[in-house]
Amino acid sequence: MWRYWRIVDPRKAIILTGLLIAFISGTIHLIMISTDRYNLNTWSTPAAHGGQAAAGSK
Repeated sequence: MWRYWRIVDPRKAIILTGLLIAFISGTIHLIMISTDRYNLNTWSTPAAHGGQAAAGSK
């Protein structure tokens, strides 16, 4: 393992790993909020959304 760290700078590896994790988590976040298909919002029921939509259409 020590040979690997002689080739790769540890500071750059840590920063790049953090940036990769941030990019992946941001991408997942945007996918989840972009559509109802991937919405994991379990505390809000579909009936509550329907009630709000019906109240707004009166």
